Amino acid sequence: MLEAIESMQRHYGNGEAYNLARRNIIAGTGMLSVMGGGLFYQGLLGVKTYTVVKGVYSFQVSLYDAETGKLLCYTQANRLGQLRTGATSGVAVRHLAKSDATTIGIIGTGGQASTQLEAVSKVRNIKKVLAYSRNAERREAFARAASDTLGIEVVAAHSNREAVEGSDIILCIAATTTSVVEGEWLSAGNTVIGAGPTSWRFQEVDDATFSKADKIFVDSAEQATVEAGDMASAVDRGLLQWSQLLELRHAVAGKVKGRDNDQQIVYAKLMGTGVADVAAAALAYKNASAAGLGTEMEW
Repeated sequence: MLEAIESMQRHYGNGEAYNLARRNIIAGTGMLSVMGGGLFYQGLLGVKTYTVVKGVYSFQVSLYDAETGKLLCYTQANRLGQLRTGATSGVAVRHLAKSDATTIGIIGTGGQASTQLEAVSKVRNIKKVLAYSRNAERREAFARAASDTLGIEVVAAHSNREAVEGSDIILCIAATTTSVVEGEWLSAGNTVIGAGPTSWRFQEVDDATFSKADKIFVDSAEQATVEAGDMASAVDRGLLQWSQLLELRHAVAGKVKGRDNDQQIVYAKLMGTGVADVAAAALAYKNASAAGLGTEMEW
């Protein structure tokens, strides 16, 4: 998945892919979201739809042949979403974090957290992880499980501040309406990845984080205006300009530098894109076809 997402970002940065930004339909009982993209370098188009009803998510992706219009694959995509979200953070760290980063502070230990750590540990020589979430029992359990799975030292932090101040890379993957990272906790060389909620109501970092960051990246500048609540709030109050944002795809494609030196503080807000979902589905389709998995149907 890391290879698939990095390839997509590189091609996207070179104008060989397209992202259809997320659109939401809000109903009294829940929400339907639609997002998609085109992988022109692979001749593929796709769309992801998902519902959120009573807090339960259901994801599906449809993948099409761009030349014939044929539906190639229809797949459940809950697991694909976990993998592409983690892989996007891994690609961001590969291109934005200093090369000698060895420690991670992760805030949030829910369903998306494990793939975040797994992906980042594959692109940097990670030696220690500090994990924090509000529930002490859950963060302790997460630390034990992640240590066993990854074979590196993962310990439960007593506070989000401890997780931030003791780390080179900070991963935010918590559903929170108040900031979990404060700029005053950051130090030279930090890379902060915000991969949590995508709503104007939620915030991951405070104003000082934006002021302190030397570079600010997003995976979609279009989506940021409606999905990055902390950014939108800072823009409304004149503390940040949308024109300051750089896109991850351009760093992967070599159009801009991820960082100019190891002293810079870099922040990336990753909201999740439809074009990444299409790249993930393309990988699943390729592997399933090679293994003879799935049910073939005539349409």
